Amino acid sequence: MATADNNGSTDINDIKKHLEGKIEKSVIVPEYLTGKSKMKFRCYPGIACFTKCCSGIKIFLSPYDIYRLKKRLGMTYDEFLLTHTLQTVIDRSQLPVAVMKMKEDETRSCPFVTKEGCTVYEDRPLTCRYYPIGMGIMKQFDKETGTNFFIKIKEDHCLGHNEDKEWTIDEWRADQGSDVYDAVNDDWMEIVLKAKTLGMVEFSQKSLDLFFMVSTNLDSFRKFVFESRFLQAYEIEPEVIEKLKNDELELLKFSLSWLRFTLYGEGDFKVREDARKEAQARRQAAMKVERKVVGPEI
Repeated sequence: MATADNNGSTDINDIKKHLEGKIEKSVIVPEYLTGKSKMKFRCYPGIACFTKCCSGIKIFLSPYDIYRLKKRLGMTYDEFLLTHTLQTVIDRSQLPVAVMKMKEDETRSCPFVTKEGCTVYEDRPLTCRYYPIGMGIMKQFDKETGTNFFIKIKEDHCLGHNEDKEWTIDEWRADQGSDVYDAVNDDWMEIVLKAKTLGMVEFSQKSLDLFFMVSTNLDSFRKFVFESRFLQAYEIEPEVIEKLKNDELELLKFSLSWLRFTLYGEGDFKVREDARKEAQARRQAAMKVERKVVGPEI
């Protein structure tokens, strides 16, 4: 995801950085596309380059990517993370995220791809769904909303661009299910966007740990909500709590919305007054302990 400077301009080099892993062998068309822009592309079994785009890349996994894949594979979050992911940091931020663990073969191919195609195609990650389009967001510091733009990725080996099938970008996104993924990930993407727009924001280690937990492990977040004093700290309607207990997707959406509120204060969560006072008292106590450890100023 690319971001803009204060004047709303975006450097093409920033876009290239956000398509890491593709750059050395890619040609990124320096043209800003909108949802109504048209392109010609088609990929199908039998085309000579089939599955060549599925190796030698870094596939960042969004929260909804992990949710879909672990469910598809019948795994717990812990099992999926241990088996299929590595941890890295989002470029130009401190934010830790999971990436797909590729095979240790000559081409660093995706573990879910065979000669016949993708074995998890219906639940493939968002990065795969967008290809051959990359998405960026231009956002100025003084604006609350961003403007999506798109760029075309044309790799030498890809023959899909020579096909006659024509799409608008929005039609391609809808056909590939990218729009559904974008909707679920919206709060998470806003967090990432703001962190990148503001540069190297200094997050506490606790905040970074929280971001990674919410981004990758809904099982851990569920325990955090229902096995701690979490529900005592917020004014949450009983019917909402019941839905969070029984609907994993609703819990995922809730977790991303809460994460945005916690890191940036954005959202409509209401903290109970007694919980607010208790948290303030803990902070003041911690500051007193810190002053005692450091010693009096001279």
